[in-house]
Amino acid sequence: MTIEQKVFSRKRFNTKRLADYGFINKDACYSLSKEFLDGDFTAEIRVYENGSVTGRVMDNMMGEEYIPLRMPNYAGAFVGSVREAYEELLRDIADNCCTDVTFASDQSNRISAAILNKYGVEPDFPWEDEKHGASGVFRHGSNNKWFGLIMNIDRRLLDKTADEETVDVLNLKADENKTAALHRIRGIYPAYHMNHSKWISVTLDDTLEDRDVMDLVDESFRLTAGAAKPMNEKLMREVYAVADSIPPGKVMSYGQIAALLGRPKNSRLIGKIMSLADRYGDHPCHRVVNSAGRTVPGWPEQRELLEAEGVAFKSNGNVDMAKHRVE
Repeated sequence: MTIEQKVFSRKRFNTKRLADYGFINKDACYSLSKEFLDGDFTAEIRVYENGSVTGRVMDNMMGEEYIPLRMPNYAGAFVGSVREAYEELLRDIADNCCTDVTFASDQSNRISAAILNKYGVEPDFPWEDEKHGASGVFRHGSNNKWFGLIMNIDRRLLDKTADEETVDVLNLKADENKTAALHRIRGIYPAYHMNHSKWISVTLDDTLEDRDVMDLVDESFRLTAGAAKPMNEKLMREVYAVADSIPPGKVMSYGQIAALLGRPKNSRLIGKIMSLADRYGDHPCHRVVNSAGRTVPGWPEQRELLEAEGVAFKSNGNVDMAKHRVE
């Protein structure tokens, strides 16, 4: 993974913000040339229409590209300072020109939104290390079992003949009698890091259409569901009562509601209940977000409703929780 991929993997660029930052739109890409480290180096960065980013760092004294930046075996203090300064510049661009997305690929975010819409389940991110921190797990609210896992991996881990690049994959449980046949479908592989006879890895790079991926998600959901449990109606009434109490201009998180009701470990269940709210009356569901202030994927109207009530959003697209969270 390049330095640029590491910084921008879960970002989406806003072209107006790029222009405001100083990028020039030319030849189907936005380009920026910016000096750093007191003018000793120049970063030349290009953002393309598909969202990919390339960059190079020029040594202004030598008049050539500073190659040690890209070589991991160069670990001296000076090289480290150049890398750190370049990454700081990239992060500043990300903060000012991008919004955050849950996953790296567009299809991953569409599938995540489809899972939320159908099952009322948002991914959680149980790992904190750099390698797996962006991997999202989809669990049943009833038994906490996984039915899906999205992670960003080196494509060569699935296909040794592939080029060196990263790809989002979705691990799903499959019928053991069907896995061999599924492996013959382009875009479906024996599961990375899981039992090959029971799980598959689906590349989320639009090799398969969304509806085909969701058919596989439905099968995984069914195979991992266990015995169905009826929804706790008393808890549902309590959750909707809390949502009804949130005043205009304020928000609460699923975790806040769970803790308020004496269920601090059940934030995913609260999310599931909120997804069913339109079946049980008129409740201000738009005032409930996740702990980071992120709105529901696939529901752009939520932001519009909140902004109409005076709720401010940060540059990454999340609600400013410091200003608007109910305390």
